[in-house]
Amino acid sequence: MRGFVVGLFVVSGVLAVSAPRADAKAHRRPAKPAAIAGLRPSKSPRNTATRAARLTAVRGSGHVELRELARGQSVGAPWAGRLQHPTQLPPGDSYLIRRPGRSFGTEATIDFVERAIGDTFEAFPDQHVLAIGDISAASGGMITEHRSHQSGRDVDIGLFYKQQPAGYPASFVHADADNLDCAATFKLLESFLASADDDGGVQMVFLDFDVQRLLYDWALDHGVSERRLERIFQYPHGRGSSDGIVRHEPNHDNHMHVRFQCPSDDTACR
Repeated sequence: MRGFVVGLFVVSGVLAVSAPRADAKAHRRPAKPAAIAGLRPSKSPRNTATRAARLTAVRGSGHVELRELARGQSVGAPWAGRLQHPTQLPPGDSYLIRRPGRSFGTEATIDFVERAIGDTFEAFPDQHVLAIGDISAASGGMITEHRSHQSGRDVDIGLFYKQQPAGYPASFVHADADNLDCAATFKLLESFLASADDDGGVQMVFLDFDVQRLLYDWALDHGVSERRLERIFQYPHGRGSSDGIVRHEPNHDNHMHVRFQCPSDDTACR
């Protein structure tokens, strides 16, 4: 009899414990799909070409909410943003990437940079190597020495000189009337500006007011119309003027800062 009672107690205990475990298993959250778990997405042509929207899990109070991520690459503003699915500027014979860890941007930005540099060297094949400064980090966001460069649409580009300066292109070099190659630098600037009407093309260029003056005067002396130059430069209207695509910015007398527009398929770009 005692054996029977003990056996019944054990069986009852198993039943009492197993019921809650079965219930917990029934309510356990399903495993996260690869995209939610943070695994790297497939690099299939379809995935790369369409930049398809991904799903992410947002933990709420006792539930998982599925939300569509912003399509595209550039998210937010250049001074408050990030970069997803980045495109890296590849090494080139005609330019030096000063910090490869900061050479990531949107696909459109990288394409326009390569095109502008290619067009310039086609016109000036004997020019020295060009310095390429920071674009963005691989995931965007804040990087040292910059307030912008956060969303893959800002690029720092060096200038061309009559003679390649010491330390260039590893470092940017101050430009003045004695050393700046206005012909090649103006061609580089025009090559960027040629994308202004394209999807994701140039939006604005930041360049020191005195360097603008050097380029403006050179172009005017070489047959470029004053009307056209006024559409390009803020000079001679003053540093606070809203004229021109090229605007004055302090500490930009040794490089140009090119900012590109939001590509149309970047739904969260600002």
